Amino acid sequence: MKNDSMRWGGRYLSCVHRFIPATLQQDAATTARAGNVVNAAVMAATAGPLYALAYWLLGLHLAALEILLCCACMLLAPAVLRATGSIVAARELFLCALFFNFSWLTWHLGGITAPTASWLITGPVVAMFLGGVPSAVFWLTMSCASAAAIYGAQVSGLALPPRPQADMALLHLVCDIGLYVVVLVFVLLFELTKTEGFVKLQQALSTINELAIRDELTGSHNRRFLLGLIDKEKERSDRNGRSFCLCLFDIDFFKRINDTYGHAAGDTVLREFAQAVQGQIRGTDAFGRYGGEEFMLMLPETPAPDAVLLAERVRGVIAGLRCMEGEGGGAITLTVSVGVAEYRLGEPVAQAIVRADEALYLAKSLGRNRVVCHGEDQRQPAPASAHDPRDMGASLARMLDGAQCDQLTGLLNRRLLRDRLRHAMDRANRNRRPIALLLLNINRFKEVNDALGYEAGDALLAQSGAAIRRCLRDSDTVARWGGDEFIALLEDLGGEGDALQVAEKILDRFALPIVVGGRECFVSLAVGVALYPAADCDMDALLKRADLAMRHAKEWGENSVQLYRGVQAQPPSERLALKNGLRDALARGQLFLEYQPQVDLATRRVVGVEALLRWQHPVYGRIDPGRFIPLAEETGMIVPIGEWVLRNACLQNRAWVASGLPELKTAVNLSARQLKEPGLAGRVLAILAETGMPARCLDLELTEGMLIEDLGANSALMNRLRQAGVLVSIDDFGTGYSSLNYLCELPVDILKMDGLFVRRLGGRATPGAAAPGRSFAIAQTIVAMAHRLGLSVIAESVETQDQLDDLCVMGCDAAQGYLFARPLAPDDLAALLARALPAAALTA
Repeated sequence: MKNDSMRWGGRYLSCVHRFIPATLQQDAATTARAGNVVNAAVMAATAGPLYALAYWLLGLHLAALEILLCCACMLLAPAVLRATGSIVAARELFLCALFFNFSWLTWHLGGITAPTASWLITGPVVAMFLGGVPSAVFWLTMSCASAAAIYGAQVSGLALPPRPQADMALLHLVCDIGLYVVVLVFVLLFELTKTEGFVKLQQALSTINELAIRDELTGSHNRRFLLGLIDKEKERSDRNGRSFCLCLFDIDFFKRINDTYGHAAGDTVLREFAQAVQGQIRGTDAFGRYGGEEFMLMLPETPAPDAVLLAERVRGVIAGLRCMEGEGGGAITLTVSVGVAEYRLGEPVAQAIVRADEALYLAKSLGRNRVVCHGEDQRQPAPASAHDPRDMGASLARMLDGAQCDQLTGLLNRRLLRDRLRHAMDRANRNRRPIALLLLNINRFKEVNDALGYEAGDALLAQSGAAIRRCLRDSDTVARWGGDEFIALLEDLGGEGDALQVAEKILDRFALPIVVGGRECFVSLAVGVALYPAADCDMDALLKRADLAMRHAKEWGENSVQLYRGVQAQPPSERLALKNGLRDALARGQLFLEYQPQVDLATRRVVGVEALLRWQHPVYGRIDPGRFIPLAEETGMIVPIGEWVLRNACLQNRAWVASGLPELKTAVNLSARQLKEPGLAGRVLAILAETGMPARCLDLELTEGMLIEDLGANSALMNRLRQAGVLVSIDDFGTGYSSLNYLCELPVDILKMDGLFVRRLGGRATPGAAAPGRSFAIAQTIVAMAHRLGLSVIAESVETQDQLDDLCVMGCDAAQGYLFARPLAPDDLAALLARALPAAALTA
């Protein structure tokens, strides 16, 4: 029964939408208003003829004809809406016919005592649904004026209404029941329209959440969500004392498959592998793509022997799998190596993953296509010579340690590091996320050996390796490269600034002494950093570049970091110099603003700009904002700098208007540190008053995470600014807390779609690749969801015409990016706006 009602409701809504032009379906509130116009016409079409029939049977033939005539006028409202695209025209046509109908009937049926006099209230009620409070107030005034005019004409004797010859008691009953039914039907239709909006909003959010947790290629969980599930299982396991197992799968010789058959065939292999594994596991298990050709399976409340049995079953299924290369192509056979590790209560999840990875490495070292459980011996092949089976466990442990671990420090050795580095480089190529290789050398290590002895030197190396490990994330890799050198491998970075920040963190740790043999030793490091992907760079070239950068760092002295930039070495301690230079940058006029235009996609006119902070350093030249803004946050300089940016952006906005250019919206970014400063709202409003800039021209951009960190206080702050007329935007949407609960509560006006989603648009689908369609669906869902919430959408980083075409199709409101213009100096932007004025005048 419920499904039938939902199906009929859906059919009704689809019919309603046929009368609503596409231009009116971009905004939730506008769509609801337009839908209510159609609902009102449906109500008139169903109720009007029935009332006309009742009046005809009571002998009131003229009244029946008048009702039919007015209903015909009301039924024209959807057609007017469709033809003109004007809700106002369609609404006023309907309300005029409705008002005339009940005013005429009231007079014709006996004046103010007529049974239809109470129906005059329907005009204002319907107007409230169709046009809001202003329309309702207007028609309430008209209804009251009509009732007063009819009453005045009667009591003054200026005109007397006719006296119909009919059963008035029955007529009163019909009118009263009819009023109740009509109001009820219209409210039900309105509720149906409103519910549709919330259902679509929920579906849009569900789509975004589903896409956010799934790997686009295989449909399995992505790495981030999978690790979150494992963390939750760890908490349950620690509480109830029942352990779980991790299985790490690696498709054997996958690179050879890619090189031989092409990437499309490789994608097919990944999809079919994932489907095959998912067909073998339980509903409670968690399976996802860990990276590249590696997948991870988490088995809750499963001991190691059972996990090994399942892994062996999966290995057998994969061995029998045949993946078709393409149309007319041959079949590709697969094998898989599996590493299994059982979680040990209380340990970090990262340690269990490392042990599974170690077992996987051993499985590959033993010839691939096998299952190895960390610390167990049952899965190993029998050796050629006869050994006592009871010695297999110890042999395996020794083999595992010797194959992967440096005996002195316990860190990974050179051999395993190269394997990890190869996988990391493959993932960086696929994910387009850089990795960094840090080569760390202990300065004057030989002096420590000579002064304190080799045992103290060994202790120093072990403690140094542990100190470096503690400065890294669980997902990062650290290994002993040899002698007094270590290598740290950092994956999934945002840019070179992330790598340099980690290097600085390690140097800060080594500013403290290390206790060796009861004595404090102060040691320093030289750190060379090389990034990948990079031109003409393979694994050996990357290692060589890190080594060259480390040697340049040694030349600059103790505790230095150098990033490989070719043969030139960079000045030492650049980060410290930038930190100190920020304090004088404002006073010395080194900071300046550039402005990137924001273009309305419907009119192709510039409607706003985003103010972007720049720093021209006297020594290092133009500094990337990603390098100096985090430093400004650390030092607290972001507060005075942010206030300077806001004031200068407002002054520049007024200068453009004073020169005769049209009024523009200026977007200014707020930092997390600024948001925590007391009195922020007062300072913003004071700057607006001081510069004379209207509040409606200021758009403050914040990220979702900043707002949600203290939702109550930040909402109150933003609401105060919005009440003054200031606009608020969510910047980089889609990279943070994209949930219905938060989005409904955030006090914002504009949603800025992150460039991550925009860059994926404009692609052309290839056989076996679903990414372009999915990317379009994600972006379209974001736009639809924002419009349902009454928000405008600005797309960032638009660089190609194909991306722009996709954004226009999905109804995005505005965009900015290199396709339109790079960030410009104020004079250059003024010239751009001045050139656009004649074209705008011609099209007006």
